[in-house]
Amino acid sequence: MINLKTFFKNHFNTNKISDDKLKKFTEVHLQMLISNNAGGEFDTLIADTTTAYQTYYGSISDEGARFALQQALTKAMDNTVEAFKKAASQKEGIIRGTFGKDAPAYQEFFPFGVGEYTHANLADIERLMDQFLTAANAHVAEVGIPFVTEFQNYKSAYISAREAQLLKKAEVTDLKTASTAKRDVVEIQLMKNLYTVAAMYVGNEDKCMDFFDQSFIRNGSNGGDDEEPTPPTP
Repeated sequence: MINLKTFFKNHFNTNKISDDKLKKFTEVHLQMLISNNAGGEFDTLIADTTTAYQTYYGSISDEGARFALQQALTKAMDNTVEAFKKAASQKEGIIRGTFGKDAPAYQEFFPFGVGEYTHANLADIERLMDQFLTAANAHVAEVGIPFVTEFQNYKSAYISAREAQLLKKAEVTDLKTASTAKRDVVEIQLMKNLYTVAAMYVGNEDKCMDFFDQSFIRNGSNGGDDEEPTPPTP
C-alpha cells in the first residue's frame, strides 16, 4: 500500500518544476477546470486559482486563456448573484412566518420588500448581501446558524469571483514581484485543487487527465512521480 504521508506532501514544491513550467501547467489546468465547469461546481476553484496565479505571476498573457477565464469568472459571479437573489426571495416566507410582515425584524431583512432583491442589479448586490447578513446575524437565535452560514457563503463566493475578475484589468505587468509574492500560494492552491477534484472522482483515475496535463511538469524517465519535494530555486 502507498505511504499515506505522500498525500500530505506539496508535490509542486520542487526545483525540478521551474517557474515557467508551473506557470504553463497552471494556465492549462485553469482552462481544463473551465471546460469541465458546466454545472458551476468549480467556480470557487477557478476564482481562487486565478487569484493565486495573479499573486505570483501577474496577468495571464495568453489571449485564449485570458478570454476563457474572463468568461468563466463572469459566469461564476453571475451564478452567485442569481443564487443569492433566489435564496433571499425564497427565505422571505421564513422571515415573514418567524417575525410577521409588520415586525421591525422583517423590515431589517426587507426594508423595501422582496422585490429589492429579485430586481437588484449588479451595482446593488454587495450592499444587499451585507444588508441581509447584518439582519441574519442580528437574529441568529431565531433563524439559526445554518441560515447565516448560507448567506455568508454567497457573500464570500461573490467577493472571491469579483476579485478574480481583476484579470480583466490585468494589463499591468506579466512580471512577478518576488518581494511581494511567493510561489507557495500557487503550489498550495494547486494541491487543494488536486485533492478537491480527486475526492469527486475516487476510483476513476482517468478523470485526472481531464483536469491536469502533467506533460508540462514531467521530467526524467519516470516523469517525476513520487519524488521527494525540495524547495524551488529562488
